[in-house]
Amino acid sequence: MKARSLCATTLVAILGVTVVGTASPVSAAPTELDSTGNVTVEEGTAGGGEQGTIDPEHPDQTLPTPDPDSPGENTNPDTGSLVIEKTTNLDFGTIKTSANAVTSFAKPMSFETGAKVRGAYVQWADVRAGGTYGYTVTAQLSSQFKDSTGTNVLTGSTIDFSNGMIAAQSDNTNPIPSSAQTAFQLTEAANDAKTIVTASKDQKEGKGRFIMEFGQSEDSPTGTKGTDANSVKLTVPAATASNMAVTDYTATVTWKITAAPSAEV
Repeated sequence: MKARSLCATTLVAILGVTVVGTASPVSAAPTELDSTGNVTVEEGTAGGGEQGTIDPEHPDQTLPTPDPDSPGENTNPDTGSLVIEKTTNLDFGTIKTSANAVTSFAKPMSFETGAKVRGAYVQWADVRAGGTYGYTVTAQLSSQFKDSTGTNVLTGSTIDFSNGMIAAQSDNTNPIPSSAQTAFQLTEAANDAKTIVTASKDQKEGKGRFIMEFGQSEDSPTGTKGTDANSVKLTVPAATASNMAVTDYTATVTWKITAAPSAEV
């Protein structure tokens, strides 16, 4: 026990010798240490065969597969950073020769699952990188109604679209294009492409995925209810209607998305 006491006393004495002047505080060890996270961004693409179709009346859902009696949906097989993804065909049914102008409305879209119907639609996406904004979406009657031989043509016929409504994919909170033609007419005149949607470059609009529907169902929470079956109208003028050949006719409506021009240097 004496040996232990001596050692303790000696230790205190030695420590006492090393303390000179005013005592300095002991520096605290750091309590934080950063780590870094890295990611590389490359420009992506939209479109392609696997892309679903936004339900324009319920944008948090996608539309099921059109049923066999529906006019049909077209999916762009190509991908791009600024791309038209979907369009719908226009089925105007059967018309008859007449001394008067003939009109007919396109059938609404119908689907395999459930009893829902939707108006004709066009879907597009903008995923360009680097803060690139601005585009237009146009529609054009690029080929008039004609038969398979090209001999019989429904000259002067027009297609009128109405009750247009734009919806964004539900998780897309980017500004919706503020300029949209909710009603317009397509004619056979050369270079008569109509600008349907304009996304402002200055306002940084239109990024992400959007769909525009022409005519809404009876159950639609937005738009003009009950117009899905009377919002895309074919008109054949009387001069043509009185002498139409009995056959099948097909026209082409071309939808196009074009980037806003770059600022001049």
